[in-house]
Amino acid sequence: MKITFYLVRHGETLFNHLGRMQGYCDSPLTELGLQQAQQASAKLKDIWFDHIYSSPSERAWNTADIIVKDRGVKPELLSGLHEMSFGRLEGARHTAHAEEIYACREKMDYSSAGGESPAMMEERIRKTLNHIIDQCVDGDRVLLVGHGMYQLCTLKFLLGVDLEALRKERDSEGCSMIPNAGIMVFSYEDGNYQIQQVPVEPENFIYHVEDKTVHFYYVRHGETLFNHYNRMQGRSDSPLTAQGIEQVKLSAKALRNINFAFAYCSSAERARDTASYILESHDISAVPNQDLREINFGTYEARVRDSIMDELYERFNPCVNFSDVGGESEKQVIERIQRILTLVLARAKDGDNVLLVAHGSLYMTLLKHLFNIYRADLTEQKKAEGKHIMPNGGIAKFTFSHEAYQLDQLMVTPEEFMEVK
Repeated sequence: MKITFYLVRHGETLFNHLGRMQGYCDSPLTELGLQQAQQASAKLKDIWFDHIYSSPSERAWNTADIIVKDRGVKPELLSGLHEMSFGRLEGARHTAHAEEIYACREKMDYSSAGGESPAMMEERIRKTLNHIIDQCVDGDRVLLVGHGMYQLCTLKFLLGVDLEALRKERDSEGCSMIPNAGIMVFSYEDGNYQIQQVPVEPENFIYHVEDKTVHFYYVRHGETLFNHYNRMQGRSDSPLTAQGIEQVKLSAKALRNINFAFAYCSSAERARDTASYILESHDISAVPNQDLREINFGTYEARVRDSIMDELYERFNPCVNFSDVGGESEKQVIERIQRILTLVLARAKDGDNVLLVAHGSLYMTLLKHLFNIYRADLTEQKKAEGKHIMPNGGIAKFTFSHEAYQLDQLMVTPEEFMEVK
């Protein structure tokens, strides 16, 4: 089992700014500290964390809250992530007790001042990480928000890093060994810990995308009332018809043996209902996401398609453009597509199957963006075959691997998909 840990130090505090020892004592983040936490958040935004923990110290969980503010989760507070105890030296100015602080720091041992010893810290760190590992499964990514000495103790006692060599290297670069909001990365695999990245400032942290393969299954919702009456739909919504329900039941049958790691669906009711039918026999449910909504067609929504076919051809080809009638441009749609794909790839593990339940025109824009397939060309091809380019309940499949997307299957009916399989 492999687990990746991201250990982040809190942003600058008042005591940091004033040159005072901190430890179990606490002081608030400064304006600079808040900015540093924001920088760390920006650097970590594309990483999906399966578990998020913070030290109970306010400076740490305030930093953690900033890092995860757009993720809709709260960090779990763990006392085992507290800073090292400095005993009676806590709150003391570095300059006022320079000799004693230096001696303790060199040995990483504050027991003479009533604080923690190296053995106590190593035991606490290992016990805390063992507790976290027990909650994890293979491939999990864990965010820990804590403290500077905690980072140093982890580097030395757990990861075997030569701190003197690291200090000289960081000094030569004009950098702190444990910068505020500094990010370090290490992994656990089969009982062993390994350093991936020593602590660096947020601006110097580079996230290396994991080399993994992810399989996407894209399903269009079943027939709706507007589909039945040939009306434009877009952001407008209408319920699935009886035929639409039968279509998505077939989609469910076609996908029943696919082990989905997770699923997202458009926030439109027709997509949410479709996803519910598909996942009825699975042990997951789809998370609604607004980036999977259909293109906004502005004033064209609810209009009967037959009367505006020529206009629609111009609106869809070669680029989608409804921005002048209160809808979206192709650029805006592509930005949404890119966001949801980035989210999925950040969360997914190697070999995962992911279900996306969404809409027809969004699918066509995705095809153009990822695979340079144009709507007009595909329409002509499918028309010659007597088929629809995006049938209700239809299933398409594509794969991300080696940092590129590959189209495995254009959208086909559930019946055709089962034949292809």
